[in-house]
Amino acid sequence: MKAEKTSVAWDSLPYQITPWVKDAMVTLGFTTMTPVQASTIPLLSQHKDVVVEAVTGSGKTLAFVIPVLEKVIKSMKDSEFKKGYFGAVIISPTRELADQIDSVIQSIIKLQPEDGLQIKSQLLVGSIQSVREDLSDFLLNKPQVLIGTPGRMLDFMSHNSVRTNRCEILILDEADKLLDVGFLNDTQLIVRLLPTQRRTGLFSATISGAGSDIFKTGMTNPVKVTVKSSSINSNSAPESLNLSYMIVDPELKLKILLQMILSFRYKKVIVYFPTNFAVTHFYSLFTDIIERKGLDESEIQLHSLHGKLEAKPRLKTLTKFAESYASKSVLFTTDVSARGLDIPDVDLVIQLDPPTEPDVFLHRCGRTGRANKIGTAITMLNEGREEEYVNFLNVKNVNLKLVNTPDVSDQENEWYDENSRSWLLEDRLRYDHAVRCYVGYVMYYSKHVASSIFRLSELDYLKLAKLHGLVRFPKMPENKYIKEFPKDGWFDDSIDFDTYSYKDITKEETRLVELKTEKRKKERKEKALMKKELKEKNSAWSKKVDNKETKQDRHSKILKKREAVEAEMKRQRDEQDDDDSEVEVDWKDMVRANKKKKKVNSDVQSSGGFFDDL
Repeated sequence: MKAEKTSVAWDSLPYQITPWVKDAMVTLGFTTMTPVQASTIPLLSQHKDVVVEAVTGSGKTLAFVIPVLEKVIKSMKDSEFKKGYFGAVIISPTRELADQIDSVIQSIIKLQPEDGLQIKSQLLVGSIQSVREDLSDFLLNKPQVLIGTPGRMLDFMSHNSVRTNRCEILILDEADKLLDVGFLNDTQLIVRLLPTQRRTGLFSATISGAGSDIFKTGMTNPVKVTVKSSSINSNSAPESLNLSYMIVDPELKLKILLQMILSFRYKKVIVYFPTNFAVTHFYSLFTDIIERKGLDESEIQLHSLHGKLEAKPRLKTLTKFAESYASKSVLFTTDVSARGLDIPDVDLVIQLDPPTEPDVFLHRCGRTGRANKIGTAITMLNEGREEEYVNFLNVKNVNLKLVNTPDVSDQENEWYDENSRSWLLEDRLRYDHAVRCYVGYVMYYSKHVASSIFRLSELDYLKLAKLHGLVRFPKMPENKYIKEFPKDGWFDDSIDFDTYSYKDITKEETRLVELKTEKRKKERKEKALMKKELKEKNSAWSKKVDNKETKQDRHSKILKKREAVEAEMKRQRDEQDDDDSEVEVDWKDMVRANKKKKKVNSDVQSSGGFFDDL
């Protein structure tokens, strides 16, 4: 089903939604529907399962939130939800997205009439509180709508006090991710706990990637809704979103990023890094760099967010970034922030490296250019083979435009090198983190789906190491790709690692003890080697004499054997009768015969005789 011919006026819906819900939409500023909402709401609110594929920023959240509220309202009119029962489940792959969905629902139900039964929702994600506390809140407050992540939702619903047989509707937001290997098992277990007579909705910008897995959710004969409105171009991305790329020298990537953050015009920018450790490490570095530039928080604010953080700090960071008062606000993050998040005023997205999966590319870019607002998404590609990634995306109907790479002056280059090196030398732990970032990047690079483009053998490991501030290649199998690998991996001896210390006193004391132990081992090894070399040097002549004498002894033994054989042959010839024909016997054959005779005798002796076995 295509959404392009559907009217966007609330009153034009074939299914009339509850009046107060419609009023709430208008109050919140949604005076009309988007095409995906106009197509989906009537189907899902009544008796149809739906599979909805629509570009980022097209309004998918309200397209399932309104049907959820409609189902709950209708069910509450029939009978009130008793203790332990609920009417709707919404599952998302990340805590941030679950929290955002809950916030949307909360903003709507705050506007419901005070008289009559009240709709309530509950957020179920890990790390905020325990499952026991979630259960206690659920039994006390009796929420009808549950929103959460797969793991916590499954733990919660598996408890005996939770009754699932009144659930009217199940929503899987970012369904292709929930049906991926990492979440599929939990998602299927949740589906089995719910009644079969329910409505199911699957929503994503890339739902086609889930393939036949959509039927593992228990849907039968679902309606597929695909947005093809005039506001959507052939890129499968909004026309308001400018997709572009730049070719960079790998060693200059961070310097170019700094230049973009300082000089580009934007309100909020999201910068995607390949690993959690890279986010933490480079967030600390750039915080220091910006302070050295003399910029305060009213001018530029930096935030960091990644999957290893606990739920509370993650949600707190997201709120701070969304509500930032600074002239410019920057979020360093990973793909944990790639899907579904709707953060206001994000007008620039920067990807330091393309994601390992091409579907994630559009999800990342979709954090800007939402709701027909202008946005720009820029991807950095390393010089060389990575430039083929543009053609790779073209095949998937994603077109990128080449933009000029910002120039980094010699003065800025030197300033960055001096200050980043100064920051790195303040604490050896930072260098350890830089090594982990380097190793993590190589592992990340090896996981690219487009392995014909992103080849480990094509990486410039020296420039990559310099990008991370390293002076030595870590020991790893990928070093085999490095041509002219330096001795012990050192390509820069400007840092004295004997005096390079940790800020942490305990860690530094441990390092010094290990350093002394290593020095002693090294000294003992060197002394043993010198002793061995000296011994070999002093005993060299005597060994040569011994070897010469041994060779002469072997030669004399061979001569004696030969003489003995020849004497025996002469004796045998003398004893032969004159009438017998003269038999010439080769002395070598005699030796072989004697050896064979000896071997037979020894076999007989060792076996105890030929007849022992009888």
